Amino acid sequence: MRDHERAMLVYAKLADVSQQKQQFIGRDKFLILTAAVACRAGWLEVAGRCRELVLVHNRSHLVGNFETFADALRSREFEPFLKRLERFCGYERAEHLLQQLDFETDLPDESADQNSGEHVLQMLSTSQWRHRETDAG
Repeated sequence: MRDHERAMLVYAKLADVSQQKQQFIGRDKFLILTAAVACRAGWLEVAGRCRELVLVHNRSHLVGNFETFADALRSREFEPFLKRLERFCGYERAEHLLQQLDFETDLPDESADQNSGEHVLQMLSTSQWRHRETDAG
């Protein structure tokens, strides 16, 4: 598994945990980080889903100024925001948080045939996420 895909899984799991705990500001931060590494891993569909979920909670979020998350990544306006988030929680810190929360075992095994992007899309489409979209809409 490539590094960006592993980071995508880790950040998505932290977003999922934040969603479960109804910590929506933290969830949105982890969704943005998930989207950034998803783009770098070539998973534009995952990045798009993360963008949608952030905008459901916060329609005026900076990411809404861009047609796609990839467009946001290419923007000088978005760059400082993403750098702040990456300082807030770099990949190593994210992995450490998952270990502390004892959720790392919920991630697919790196040797598994399961596709990491499809796993994240499935995670971000569970009933708890759809329920939240319905509440916000």
